[in-house]
Amino acid sequence: MISPGYSDCINMVQVSVIIINFNSSRFTAAYIKSFKEHTASDLTYKIIVVDNSSKIEDYEQLVQSCANIAGVRVIRSIVNLGFSGGNMLGLQAATGEYLYFINNDCEVLNDNLSILYQFMQTNPHEGICTGQMHDGDLNLHPAFGYFPTLSLRLFGSDLLWLFPYPEKFTDKEKVYQQPVAVPLVTGAAMFIDREKFAAISGFDTNYFLYCEEEDVCLRMRKKQYEVYLVPAARFIHYMGKSTTRNFPIELENYISLLYYHRKFHSYPAYLGLKLLYFFKNIRKVCRHRLYGKLAFYILLGAPQKYSLKHKQKLRFV
Repeated sequence: MISPGYSDCINMVQVSVIIINFNSSRFTAAYIKSFKEHTASDLTYKIIVVDNSSKIEDYEQLVQSCANIAGVRVIRSIVNLGFSGGNMLGLQAATGEYLYFINNDCEVLNDNLSILYQFMQTNPHEGICTGQMHDGDLNLHPAFGYFPTLSLRLFGSDLLWLFPYPEKFTDKEKVYQQPVAVPLVTGAAMFIDREKFAAISGFDTNYFLYCEEEDVCLRMRKKQYEVYLVPAARFIHYMGKSTTRNFPIELENYISLLYYHRKFHSYPAYLGLKLLYFFKNIRKVCRHRLYGKLAFYILLGAPQKYSLKHKQKLRFV
């Protein structure tokens, strides 16, 4: 389903911005407003909003808020496809040289899009970049992270600095003024070269929620495409505002993590990580019995058959 008022005459753009909405249209409307206010008029772009089978009231509110905004297209999925699937649906309507996947609970603080665009234009070997992230109180927050390896889980990044590969652990506490190579960027805002994204076949839709950025950035790096933080591009991420934490969501985190480890790590490393996650949760059983339930599913390997992906209902309206 496509919202009215969209013109296909804007197909020739430089960047396609893809946003997922799920029962959070007020965040989506606020992001689009901040984006429109800060983005330079000489950069051509379109905004594709994927409604991930929200309640009809939220969807109608979304369509109403976007109806009179030029260059915004709303696509409604009749089933919640999750983060990867929703973005891949939006990708089908995307054009231009670059893609900007950004959470709807974000807000740009400057001409974020133009800064990232210019960086990628002058650095053709880069695959993905992101800007400097702030929390809702405008405090700096790391916009990049480290790959979840067994050595990292056992020893932490501080100790691993002693080994011969410190470049894998760019300092998250440092305030950067210039672009810097990082292991992986936040999934909240990923500016990606479209051709390079095609070269790695896009998002792996086996992930419903979590670990998408680790997966994409690792596959980019395996293709020798660099991943960068561009601190001049600033944005707010109101973290967790669009997702409620509960047992199914916590389980989904481990389903994604263990799938990622099975996909990229050796079996001994996978087994070691699974046991670490198990003991991490079993130690917390005294706080709440649900940690014991999580530990049980982890011991099973957190099979994907328990994913929220398989529990979605169709919405035909």
